[in-house]
Formats: sequence, structure tokens, C-alpha cells
Amino acid sequence: MSKIARVKSHQLQSVLLVIASLSLFGWIFYLLSALPDSYHAAHWNLAWVGYDFGMSITWLGTSWALWKRRQAAIPGAMISATFLIVDAWFDVVTSNPGWDFRLALTLAIFLELPAAFLLFRFSRNAVRRSIQNAQAQAGIEVVSISLWRTPLMFTSPTED
Repeated sequence: MSKIARVKSHQLQSVLLVIASLSLFGWIFYLLSALPDSYHAAHWNLAWVGYDFGMSITWLGTSWALWKRRQAAIPGAMISATFLIVDAWFDVVTSNPGWDFRLALTLAIFLELPAAFLLFRFSRNAVRRSIQNAQAQAGIEVVSISLWRTPLMFTSPTED
């Protein structure tokens, strides 16, 4: 694939993602008016067990990648952090008033959200260090390691 085709492909993906995001806002407004305040769900236990199983598999994969010092630890940590935030959100908003709510809120504030923050911070720092190392090994002067300013690089210098 040529460099121009790759750029156009990434631009198309970006436009499609914007369209999907804006469409989702319409869906959210619809749900706000259409969904009931409570709902008896079938297979509630299976949904939570499956979610927690997926979260534990992600944590194990991330732990392995960290132990072995592999780049896979970066997306693994991002996914693990996202799992924690979603778990905290649903634990808090679906808990019963009283003890259940206080426990869910306490765990979210003091365990799940701080752990997610640390995992995201690790990911950010690991990506920044990887950029620095790659640029240094390529003999490129490191001007910025900002993730917002560093361009995506999908090809090796020989592919251009």
C-alpha cells in the first residue's frame, strides 16, 4: 500500500469514527427518554461473571507482559484500566441503596479508580519512553514526546 493510500485510509477511519461518535449522541438522547428507571435482566449473574472473567484474563495478560517486559503491557494496561472504570461505574449505578451503594462507592473511589489511574499513567509513560528510545536509536533528535504532537508512524523508513 502506498504512503498516500495509507494516509487516505487513516483519514477515512477518522471520519467514520467521528460519524459514529456523533450518531451515538443521538442514541444516548433516545435512551434517556426511552429506558425505564429499573429493569429485571435475564442472565444478570452470567453478565457479571463473564465481565469479571474477561477483566481477570486481561489482568493476567498484562501481568505476564509486564513481567516479561513486553510492549503488549501497554495496551494491556489500557484495557485493564478501562475494565476497572466500567466496573466501578456499573457497580455504583446498579447497586441497591444503603450498604451495597456505600461499598460500591468506597471500592470505586479507593481501589478501582486509583488502580485505573496508575495503569493509564504507566501506559502513557511507557509509550513516551518507547518513542524516546526509538527516536534515539534512529538517530533522531527528540524534540517532543507529547502524545498529542507525536505523529503516528506505521511504516519503517525503508517502506516510504
